[in-house]
Amino acid sequence: MLSKRIQKLEESGIRKIFKLAAENKGDYINLSIGQPHFSASKKLKEAAKKAIDNDCNSYTPTAGLPQLKEKIADKLKKENSIKAETDEIIITAGVSGAIFLLMSAILDTEDEIIVPDPYFVLYKQVIDFLEAKFVSLDTYPANSGAGQDFHIDPEKLEKLITPACAGQAPKTKAILLNSPNNPTGAVYTKEELEKIADIARKNDLLVISDEIYEKFDYDNNFFSIGSIYKKTVTLNGFSKSHSITGWRVGYAHGPKEIIEAMNKLQQYTFVCSPSFAQFALAEELSPEIGEIENYKKKRDFVYENLRDKYELNIPEGAFYAFVKIPESQKDFVNKCIKNKLLVVPGNVFSDRNDYFRISFAADDEMLKKGIEILKSLA
Repeated sequence: MLSKRIQKLEESGIRKIFKLAAENKGDYINLSIGQPHFSASKKLKEAAKKAIDNDCNSYTPTAGLPQLKEKIADKLKKENSIKAETDEIIITAGVSGAIFLLMSAILDTEDEIIVPDPYFVLYKQVIDFLEAKFVSLDTYPANSGAGQDFHIDPEKLEKLITPACAGQAPKTKAILLNSPNNPTGAVYTKEELEKIADIARKNDLLVISDEIYEKFDYDNNFFSIGSIYKKTVTLNGFSKSHSITGWRVGYAHGPKEIIEAMNKLQQYTFVCSPSFAQFALAEELSPEIGEIENYKKKRDFVYENLRDKYELNIPEGAFYAFVKIPESQKDFVNKCIKNKLLVVPGNVFSDRNDYFRISFAADDEMLKKGIEILKSLA
């Protein structure tokens, strides 16, 4: 009955943990969830209510509300130094929707796309679903206490590019970046991204830059590669920064040909991003989001309390710590669950299984209890 393609798709390991948390609400310390714990701003919620009361409940243009696209173009110019025009932007059903549309628009069977490992779980599943080739770029520290710290080694990257055969296009189609990174918290610096842009330019590759955690940048290192390399599709949205993960509003900016292809596919799939949410964001695109400032304190608390017990790098952005499981520990994640602590196993994000991810997007009391359990397990 089922297609071979859908049978290859794996159930999300993150969603398995979410399901466990939902079934045992109140019983577990939940450091697994990938969404902010603060509420959406009052102004934004009022704008959403106003949109619904004003009957803004119909389809929007497939590519998104023109007034919202104008505000996003202005944001990209002012905050990211990306020269954006509205016809180079599409509003999508979250960044996840943008990723599916984009990959479907650019990838043919056997096309190769290079993705730093560890990676957000969706990337590999969509690439495999489309029967393209996922090429893993190892960013793990070379050894204990040293190495790349989940940043990109340009030499390693360049070695993974499959050059063109005579008379044929190169098999490598794109490089996919996620900075600030889920699950590692790494933030690629301007200098790193300049080197990556040089490699992409030399090999005429597309760069895909997932910047959904842009606002969670604790050391002011965030930089948009789209500002220095035109053949970039920048992905972003409002789920994390505005704490509206269920509203499903993301966007993509990139070469007009690619955006038009994504729009064509969106007509037959998602149709449009939710209308009330688009109208609300068009009115309140930049509400006050003071809670983000507290996340650096949470990051510091996690790092200072775990650094003597576990191997981990200080998260530079996002709201995750990617922690190495002590070598003596077997079945570590199940031990956490038995101790009423939910974390996400590292093999959800990687070919390796010797790490785990914790989210510090939690209230201080829950975070403190979770860290105490981890310290006791170590």
